[in-house]
Amino acid sequence: MNLSKRCKLIGLLVIAAVLLTSLSACTDVLPSSGTSGGEDPTGTAVLWAENMNANKTVSVRHQMLSDSFDERFLTFLSEHTTGNYMASPLSFRYALGLLLAGAAGETKTELLNAFGVTSEEEWTRYCLDFNGFVERYASQLEDEITEFRSQVERGWIPKGSPEPFRALRVANSVWKAERITQEFTDAYRDSIGKNYAAEYRSFTAENVVEKVNEWVDVKTEHMIERLLPDDYPTEQLALILMNALYFKDAWQSEFSKALTETGEFHAYDGSTTEKEFMSQTENFSYYEDGETQLVILPMKGGVYMAFALGSTDGLAGKISSAGSEKVAVKIPKMDLETDFSAGELVDFLKECGVSLAFDKDLADFSAMIDYQVFVKDIIQKTRIKLDEEGVEAAAVTAIMVNDTAMPAPTEPKIFTADRPFSFYIYTTCNDTTAILFAGEIAE
Repeated sequence: MNLSKRCKLIGLLVIAAVLLTSLSACTDVLPSSGTSGGEDPTGTAVLWAENMNANKTVSVRHQMLSDSFDERFLTFLSEHTTGNYMASPLSFRYALGLLLAGAAGETKTELLNAFGVTSEEEWTRYCLDFNGFVERYASQLEDEITEFRSQVERGWIPKGSPEPFRALRVANSVWKAERITQEFTDAYRDSIGKNYAAEYRSFTAENVVEKVNEWVDVKTEHMIERLLPDDYPTEQLALILMNALYFKDAWQSEFSKALTETGEFHAYDGSTTEKEFMSQTENFSYYEDGETQLVILPMKGGVYMAFALGSTDGLAGKISSAGSEKVAVKIPKMDLETDFSAGELVDFLKECGVSLAFDKDLADFSAMIDYQVFVKDIIQKTRIKLDEEGVEAAAVTAIMVNDTAMPAPTEPKIFTADRPFSFYIYTTCNDTTAILFAGEIAE
């Protein structure tokens, strides 16, 4: 890389949208990727999993495997955040994967060390495992729909009944300012094409806010309508890297609306607020000791949501030790929005040892493009809705890079989340645990 060139700004924005609900079907799919294509943010409708390399999914289970990067990330947020919040570790990982693929020299070495891996291949393997899970998820849904239609045809299911629907999708895109004549390197295109199925787009300083916000709105199913404000500084934006994660599903065992009732939630400071609490008693994976109580509620497609009261130290081991119990679950409905836009995620990476990537003179992303760029800021916005039928959630992350089962007891265990608790939406496929969303309800 020619470091004597004038430093420019590069904006890398990462979009993650995850929706879980059983309320209505949505049939649009992710755009085709890996080529330039038109400017319509919906692109050509193709299944995301068909465009990416993926590791075959051998197993899916509720156990959680320990991962040092996710643990450090969530611990950092817990220690530096007050009140209720949610984040998307999975979106962050895909975003950093797009960044890592373009890094070179000491910048890349520093990122690998900070991420806790020895090679880019090790980081990418995580994504390939999740890609394989998405492939499996889509295939199973296709089989369910085929069987459903067959039963309708035979009269076993009334005509007009809603078809089963759920979705788990990822989209990645790389944007470049039209004023920049340099192109992405062939090696970078090959890498992110194979592993992330990235599509390519262009923008100008005048239209980037509108284009990015339109893309965000579409990819998050209108959960997050805008990522960039109208007055966002765009003159020095050079590149944008974007990731979208979309999930739509329902509980395996839905909550009855008739059992939902208002109750008191007790915050850390002793104050109380009223929330709507959903209730049901079923067999769930459950764990408790002197410090922690947790319950795991499965979704229909192999994704799980764990709720934890008390300490989350050693969470992965505790989740993996959970056994089947009859549990009376009582959890509050949620409608939560979080905005990490005050440098929290930059501070996290710096605490992990990343410095060169933020240095306008020393950052080396020559594996991406022959143009001097550096990371300027990272922003993440999230939203989650949780009700009796399922969960709906979306996250937008922007990286700105400046120009056994146990016998059921007679009486059920009681899990009542009427005090601060943590939650995790995750799946474990092969030897990888992907945490889509995680957060805390403190008040």
